[in-house]
Amino acid sequence: MKRFFILAVVFSTLAFTISRPTISNFIFTTVNDVPDLPDTPYDYSGITFPDHLLNAQDDTIDLGYEGGGIDSLSFADITDNGATLGRVLFYDKKLSSLETMSCATCHNQAMSFAENKAVSDGLTAPTLRNSMHLNDIAWTNKEHFFWDMSESDLRTMIRLPLTDENEIGADMDDIAQKLGETSYYPQLFTNAFGDPAVTEDRIAEALVQFISSMTTFNSKFDQEAANNFAGFTTQEQLGLDLFAANCNTCHSQGGHNFFDFPIDIPTLEIFPFIFNNGLPEDPEDAGAGTWEPGFSNLFKIPTLRNIDLTAPYMHDGRFESLEEVVNHYSDEVIDNEWTGEFIPSGGFAFTDTEKEAMVAFLETLTDESFLTEPRWSDPFGLETNIENFSIANLIIRPNPMRDVAVIEYDNPNQELVTFHVFSADGKLVLNENTRSDRYTLDKGIFQAGTYFIAVLMDDKKSTAKLMVQ
Repeated sequence: MKRFFILAVVFSTLAFTISRPTISNFIFTTVNDVPDLPDTPYDYSGITFPDHLLNAQDDTIDLGYEGGGIDSLSFADITDNGATLGRVLFYDKKLSSLETMSCATCHNQAMSFAENKAVSDGLTAPTLRNSMHLNDIAWTNKEHFFWDMSESDLRTMIRLPLTDENEIGADMDDIAQKLGETSYYPQLFTNAFGDPAVTEDRIAEALVQFISSMTTFNSKFDQEAANNFAGFTTQEQLGLDLFAANCNTCHSQGGHNFFDFPIDIPTLEIFPFIFNNGLPEDPEDAGAGTWEPGFSNLFKIPTLRNIDLTAPYMHDGRFESLEEVVNHYSDEVIDNEWTGEFIPSGGFAFTDTEKEAMVAFLETLTDESFLTEPRWSDPFGLETNIENFSIANLIIRPNPMRDVAVIEYDNPNQELVTFHVFSADGKLVLNENTRSDRYTLDKGIFQAGTYFIAVLMDDKKSTAKLMVQ
């Protein structure tokens, strides 16, 4: 299904009515604008829990990192075609308002769908918090989503970054037009939902299915759990024992089911102190206190699966390594209203040997195969937008264009800038010049559809795509 879109724009014979340098070269861009998908969808729906997780309540099994609260129906709604659509949506920059970002921009498969930055670069400003890893999100501690635990529904969690103006910034009406005009989405939506209609609910559902399929059941921990950890080194076993004795109350693989409370009572309301991380109070971020003052300085407990791959750590990305995290819980805990229940005053006071053992155990939770599994890889390969070669910060907004669209770019020296706008079939629609750092396009000369804009500034040239409603 791989196809390539080739745009060749030749400027060797164009004559213009105002003075400027003669242009005699090509802008030639090759872009994989269609996802490369297998003829038969990958198997997303055939996920099963390992026996050691399903049987974790058996008193004869001691995982150390307990599996309590496993929801065996976590994967029941995943379909192969639905998750395939979700995979394409996850990596497609067409969803963003400026076509510059996708979900994968901040959630990289090589980092277990996290990011190696303290906080992410948003469309207009840095984000408030560190990008959380997405592995195993459908079944681990699934009562609360986001660092501040403000959402309890995975579909709502998906919608918020999609529409946030500083993140993906999607306008769902624009998205429906963009996706409906592609050569591939109508069939993908039909495969997943029975007809080609593009809706916000369907986008969210497909993304949920794709993300829910991300599981890490092939770690050393999983392999050895089935064998009573016989293959663990002495150091790893010590780390497991220390973790079980000190950390397992808060860090559970499944839900926090301490007692037989009704399932609709969130753990945050019953045992808020388990979400205390012992960090100093953050004047910029109160965690759950941003939506419920009684829960200030409490943050989500993420799964520790693949934790070695997802640095930096904590909601603000302050720790660069697992060693720093373990050292914090050992010696640097700041007492607050929540400490004393499970975290001792000041920390757990591990020895250096114990700290090293804890890190060794946490490293056994890594599933390396997850990082290269084709089911979760980028189906586009190359950028889905036409590549921006050299003109800095070229942006078109709004895109799609309604009445007008403004092209912005860096032009500090007021150089002559030339614009050529081509229709999808290669016809020249407009050529204009300016020495400003922006240019306004009026919809009056455009019909609805897709256009390509070539921007030239001295020896620099860039191309961009414009949708017109």
